[in-house]
Amino acid sequence: MLMLIKKITILLLLGLSSVSAKGNLMSGLTDIVDQAEEKKADDKKVLNFAFKQRMRTQWIARDALLVAMDFNRSFYQKEMLENANAFNKNFIGLIGSEKDIEKAKKIDKDFGQKIKDVNDTWIKFYDSVKKLSKDAKEKEALKFIGENNIKLLDDIAYIFTHFIASYQSTNKLEASMAHIKSMLFTQVGKPRMYINMLVKEKLLVKQNINKKENQKDLEKSVKNMDRLMKALKDGDKELELNGTEDRKILEKLNISQKIWEEVKALINKKKLTSKEWSILITKNEDFIKAHTEVVKLTRASNDN
Repeated sequence: MLMLIKKITILLLLGLSSVSAKGNLMSGLTDIVDQAEEKKADDKKVLNFAFKQRMRTQWIARDALLVAMDFNRSFYQKEMLENANAFNKNFIGLIGSEKDIEKAKKIDKDFGQKIKDVNDTWIKFYDSVKKLSKDAKEKEALKFIGENNIKLLDDIAYIFTHFIASYQSTNKLEASMAHIKSMLFTQVGKPRMYINMLVKEKLLVKQNINKKENQKDLEKSVKNMDRLMKALKDGDKELELNGTEDRKILEKLNISQKIWEEVKALINKKKLTSKEWSILITKNEDFIKAHTEVVKLTRASNDN
């Protein structure tokens, strides 16, 4: 937008008034606008992938544990595979973009190798999901998912961070504004990832899998979630969030917050009954649906 204003100002100062000059002006402005819209589309694509892929790593891991626990097994086998298929489709589309990868390599020369390493991990992860979706007793598949879901989450975050950085303008003001927006869009989607992560951690504690370590991780996830939900409303300097005064967004955030409080109450209980586990899983999914509305409104109100 700053480039557009500069272009208009310079041309007006030169006093271009002929038909030819006007034609050139309109052609130049069209090119600038087209370039800006193309860049916005690139940014949107990367952010869209980022929002969904982070959430899916933890959703798949959560469902894998539910399958292993024989909790509505056939349903969660199907859901787990559907999420893995969607992840795979998005991932292939992303790593198949040579143009994006070349841009990111300028920031980090090892980026190409990182893509290869993440792809290798994902191939094994995806294969494990497929095995577990057919046979709930596939212990090695469950073990691989359990040991690699956080690694996959971190690797995906690394890839998207570099892609987003490679799209930023060389103009300092434009780059600063783009950074603020990308941080907002990144942070507003995180609660959906956290809600899956902490339910997964609660399941790990229940199964006595690295109980002490996972209990510690669970407590940390609850604190992170509390802080982030508050920051989306009130702002948080360290999280680079300014909060919001948008009435519609606040209304949707209040709905998400209410569900989160219900989830947190169950998470903080030492032992849950079968009925409470069912409620927790339902509330987990209710939160994702509710908070998706927050994400949509936030992006719509800042997408300019």
